[in-house]
This record gives sequence, C-alpha cells and structure tokens, in this order.
Amino acid sequence: MDWLDSNAAGAGGLVLGLAVLLAFLAFVALPRGERYLIRAPALLIGLHVAVRWIERFFTQRQSLDARLLTFLAIFGLFGSMARSAFLLAVMSEPARRLTRPWPRILRDLLQAFLYFGVGLVALRAAGVEPGSLLATSALLTAVIGLSLQETLGNLFAGLSLQAQPPFSVGDWLQYAEGPNGIGRVLEINWRATHLVTIGEVEVIVPNGVIAKAPLRNFSRPTPLMRCETSLVLPDAVPPHRIQNIVTRALADLPGVLATPPPSVLVGQFIDRGTTYSIRYFIDDFAKLEPIEGELRKRLWYWFRRERIELPTPRSRVESMPEPLSVTSLARSHSEPRPDVRARLAAIDFLGGVSAEVLDRLAQGTVSALYAPGEIIIHEGESGNELYVIERGQVQVIIVRGEQGERTQVATLHAGHFFGEAALLREEQRSASVVATSECELLVISATAFRGAAELDPNIAERLTQKLASRLSELRKAVSDASQDDDDERRSLMLIERIKRFFHS
Repeated sequence: MDWLDSNAAGAGGLVLGLAVLLAFLAFVALPRGERYLIRAPALLIGLHVAVRWIERFFTQRQSLDARLLTFLAIFGLFGSMARSAFLLAVMSEPARRLTRPWPRILRDLLQAFLYFGVGLVALRAAGVEPGSLLATSALLTAVIGLSLQETLGNLFAGLSLQAQPPFSVGDWLQYAEGPNGIGRVLEINWRATHLVTIGEVEVIVPNGVIAKAPLRNFSRPTPLMRCETSLVLPDAVPPHRIQNIVTRALADLPGVLATPPPSVLVGQFIDRGTTYSIRYFIDDFAKLEPIEGELRKRLWYWFRRERIELPTPRSRVESMPEPLSVTSLARSHSEPRPDVRARLAAIDFLGGVSAEVLDRLAQGTVSALYAPGEIIIHEGESGNELYVIERGQVQVIIVRGEQGERTQVATLHAGHFFGEAALLREEQRSASVVATSECELLVISATAFRGAAELDPNIAERLTQKLASRLSELRKAVSDASQDDDDERRSLMLIERIKRFFHS
C-alpha cells in the first residue's frame, strides 16, 4: 500500500503514457484487421485503475488483503506496458517492414516470458519472495512435468522446428507415406502443425511427429517439381511415334512448363506391351492431380485419333463395326462410305454436287475427336486440311501486338468449317482454333479437294467466295478501317492463288 502511495504520481503518468501508446497502436501502427490485439493491454490498464479505486475505497474498512491489491495493481500496470511494447516491436506495420514475421510459437513464448517476469516483479512489490514459492512448489512442478511430458516434447520440437525451419507456412510437405501424408502447411503453433491435404482435409500433426519424420518439401528450394506418369502401349507402335504424340500433347497442356523440357522414356517390354515414362515439370504442386488427369484425358483422345489402342485386359472379344470417329488422319478410305457422303453434302459450298464428287471427297476424308481445351490447329503452322465441325464448339483465337495478347475473333458450331486457307500451297494458319467442348470433326485433305475440283470446277469458285468472305471477316477483327484497301488487294491475290492451286 505504501509502495503505491509513494508512486501514485509516477503510476498516473505511466497510465497516461500507456493510453497514448494504445491509441497510437489502434489507429496508426497495427493493421486494420489486427487492432483487436490492443484489448489485452487495455484490460490490464483497466485492472490497474480499478484496483487503485478499490484500494482507496476499502482502505478505511480494511476488508481486503493489501498485498493482493498491490500485486494486481502492479501486474496490471506493468503487464499492459509489456504487452504494448511487444505489439509495437513485433506486430506493428513498421516492425514488419523492417524484419520478417515472427512464427506464432516464438511470439507466444516471448509473451509468456514477459508475463512471467511481470508476475515476479509484482510479487516482490507485494512483499512476497518469489524464490520461496518456487522452492515449496518443486514437488508439484515435478508432477506436472511428468504428466505433461508429451506436451512438453511437442513444445520443444516446435521450438527446434522454428530455430532451424525445414518448412514454412504455405509449403507443400510430405510427412508420411501415401497421398494422405501430403499437405500444405497452414499454421505452426506451440503444440502441432496444421496442414490441409490435396483432398482439402485439414490435418493436425503433433510437432513431435513432424520432428521425427523424414520430410519432403515440394516447395523448396524452388517450387519447380518433376512429375512422372507411366503408361503401357502396344509393341506394334514405334516408340518414336509415341514420343512425338506425347510431346505434342504436353506442349498444349496448361500448367506444364516448357523449360525444363518434358521427356518420354521407353521402359520395359512386358507381356501387355511397352512401358513408357512421361516426365514433365510443374511449378504449382496444388495442380499436380488436375494436370495429371488432364494429361491422361488428352492422351486418350490422341490415341483414339491415331488408332492406338490401350492394351487393357478384356473379358471377351467382339467383332464391332469400325466407327468413323476412330479413323486416323493418316488413313484414307478404300471405299466411299454413305454416312461420309451425307455429311459432306451438308456443307454449304458442297450442296448440289454430284455423288461422284462426294465419293471422291469421301476417299480423302477422315474423322477426329478432340478433348475440351485441346488446340486443334496453331497459328503460324503449316497444314493442308479443311476441318468441318460435326459435333461440339470451337473458338478462333489470334495473337496481337508485341505482348502476345490473345483475342477471340469467332465461335464456330456444328456445321461450320475452318482451315480452308491452308488448302493453298505454303499457306500458314492465320489463327489458332481451340475446342471448347468435346468436338468430332471431319478432316478433308487438299488432295481430295483437287480430285473433286477436276470433276466439278464449280467447287473452286464456291470455295473462293467462302474463303474471301472469311478472310475479310478475319482482317476486320484484327485491323483498322484504314486498311480496307489492303484487305481487298490481299483477297484478290488469294483468289488467284486458289485458282492456281486447283489447276496445278
């Protein structure tokens, strides 16, 4: 009581200074979302003021222990000071700009030591010797230590993880075998580490388990990670052809890095066929399973178009008629098929042609199936096929400017066609075409068109009109109005090239 009376003026000044410091933390130093942290020092100041008021009110009645009041008053005052200084030195925005954020476990331990020190000071000010309390509680401390052995082990394991951190918040970590042992670190506290698995399930692993387990950190030293997918294909297919197909599929797969380049390695020869290891790199571990699934899906479409059958075990073998949708682009029909003729006759510039012309076109027409998101043709590449959409939808995309901005210029549906400009000699693709849904396309070769034009020269004129119209629409999508004269000149030149193409 005398201690407080002799220092009343000083304590009042400290209270006023703490009030100013809290106001500074609340409105300037702390981020908006963390201003709730000043509640603890504010409550401690309130405890000090309340004890001083109670002490003055009950002094005459002597109904309360003076030492308890002294302890509470000193603990409230100095506890508020310690907490405010901690917030200013560790949690404020200026401190975060100067130093890296402290792990939560270290912050909690530092605050615990600060409050413990304040408690010792308050006990001494209240006339209680802290050493005597510690000596009399030795047996109790031993009992508590034995009962909290595992908890203390996790605490010290957490301290070792923070002293030499093998991972940090946000890293992808494997701490156990199997996919359920992989997760992204959400939080590291004094007892456990919180992770969320690939299946979006939160897992709480004690720090003792993490400290003893062999860890694989997929996010360090860089997020670059090599993935590997295996498959078995028939022995009759040349490995070079398989490598070419897989490489082309990986080139258009979102999330797969071009550098380091992917690779396709030939593995063992087994009874079902030849094993292949597909290796590629990604930089986002969270997309590992979606990328692998998308790769397998696109390879299925590629193998379907190339008539490469996956050697899966079958319970029985049935003779089934060959569907048009599995015909290879490199294969031509030996006999005209009625369904192909009917589909070709539905194309607008082929309407009304004779059956003989349709038969000639059908001999050079095949069908191909594409997955959603797959690039059918690339801008700038060479080609000599015309594509007719039987089912599905595609987008026509061009690249503009030095930044390589992708611009969608058209959306095509069933009955539309594209790629007609590539029927010319040495004509490069003027745009890219991407499937936005599963698409089944008729692919007509340039050789078939030449043969059909020999039988019916009107096909050349009809295609010329459609091509000139399509080219004009494309030019308007990417050019200014001042370039109309140049577009007309290009169209005339293109018409002459078409005529030379069909008469060569």
